[in-house]
Amino acid sequence: MVNNPYEVLGVPRNASNEEIKKAYRQLSKKYHPDSYVDNPLADLAEEKFKEVQAAYDEIMKQRQNG
Repeated sequence: MVNNPYEVLGVPRNASNEEIKKAYRQLSKKYHPDSYVDNPLADLAEEKFKEVQAAYDEIMKQRQNG
């Protein structure tokens, strides 16, 4: 599980949903596995990509449930 999803995305706790979505999109693009084909850092990028995905999902779930 993600320790601090806001920290992973680099946004403050009081960030708007739009700010969170923007940070998520930027990080997803940056660490997307397709960007690291034949790169020795592919495994690290994939781990980071999954971490970003989990952080975004967790924040959205928390906000949806109040």
